[in-house]
Amino acid sequence: MDERFAGEKQYYVNIKKVLNPDSIYVLVDKFNQLDEEYVPFDLEMIHEKFNPMRLLMRREARIAFEDMCCLAERQGIMLEAVSAFRSYSYQSMIYMKNWAEGISLEEYQRIRDRVSARPGHSEHQTGLAVDINDLEETFADTQAGRWLANNAHYFGFILRYPKGKESITGYDYEPWHFRYLAKAWIKSLDQSLN
Repeated sequence: MDERFAGEKQYYVNIKKVLNPDSIYVLVDKFNQLDEEYVPFDLEMIHEKFNPMRLLMRREARIAFEDMCCLAERQGIMLEAVSAFRSYSYQSMIYMKNWAEGISLEEYQRIRDRVSARPGHSEHQTGLAVDINDLEETFADTQAGRWLANNAHYFGFILRYPKGKESITGYDYEPWHFRYLAKAWIKSLDQSLN
């Protein structure tokens, strides 16, 4: 057994339907599920400069993401969204894309659940999560990865699946996956980060 998941709790049991999916503080995880038809009411396209794939986020999160990207750019760091809002059906496709003959669904889920959310359980469906630049663990060691680790919280984003917390989150370390919670207003932000 992978030591990072030693003592792992049982996931996808006693699942609760999310009652207030439009809340900025909504909890979507392996125990809290969004309805199949849920789509955030205020999705907007991220500015093309930081969004080569024409991705969407909820308005408040989009503004915070763009603000973060602008400051990073002024400091010589380029940030781009590589995944943001995902519908239930798109998440289903992503989750099942590697299933092959000869592997039982149960075995597939045991492996896949560490790296991908089941449909309805993805933070991407909330429109509040964004994957940035690269989908490899080595992203943490890049200039952009280090900048995000040190600065994303100023813009209301948290690194959702940190290293060493796999047995808590149920996911492998993802240094690219950030979740918007609320923008922190800090006086002289530009001065303190420059």
